Amino acid sequence: MLSRDSNAITRIAIIGVGQVGAALAYALILNSTAGELLLVDTKPDLRDGQVRDLSDVSYSCNSGTRVRAATHHEAGQCDVVVITAGSKSYRGRRYDTKKIFSNYSAGETTIQHMYQKVAIIQSITNAMKPFRSDTILLIVAHPVDLITSFAQEHSGLPASQVLGSGTFLDSVRLRGMLADKAGVCSYGSTISFKARLIGI
Repeated sequence: MLSRDSNAITRIAIIGVGQVGAALAYALILNSTAGELLLVDTKPDLRDGQVRDLSDVSYSCNSGTRVRAATHHEAGQCDVVVITAGSKSYRGRRYDTKKIFSNYSAGETTIQHMYQKVAIIQSITNAMKPFRSDTILLIVAHPVDLITSFAQEHSGLPASQVLGSGTFLDSVRLRGMLADKAGVCSYGSTISFKARLIGI
């Protein structure tokens, strides 16, 4: 449990319930990591479908985690907030009333795409304000260093409470690609080699 009060229910919110957010929610449920798991997404049908499916998982494995749909403001009051939202799931959607995010098109540059992701994080953090003072914010979006730094600055939370996933996922993918190419195992107790991506 993450809460300091032993009688309190630990609440974790996931912003963005696409593939990464759903996989994270599934792992949290299987391990009964939180008493309550709040799912937030700009696509209500996707979010509600994930709530139903993940609730079934919780019931079937006797997890102590309750799953429910939530608002951004409710998420900002959780012990931990994980932002997995990226431009793929938010393309062309109106996130705040003043800005519409364009599609990532063939003519769009990496810099333009980066600005789009920063705008998404800005809208998300604005919608969650004010944050509970001890909320931990975890960023799982690329470019992770830039997005994490921006989220820390924009959220108003101390730097010690805003974390990025770093290059963990990139390292896992690199090991997988190298293992496939070499025809060896990249997981479990029979790991043939180790690889870590230092920067991207």
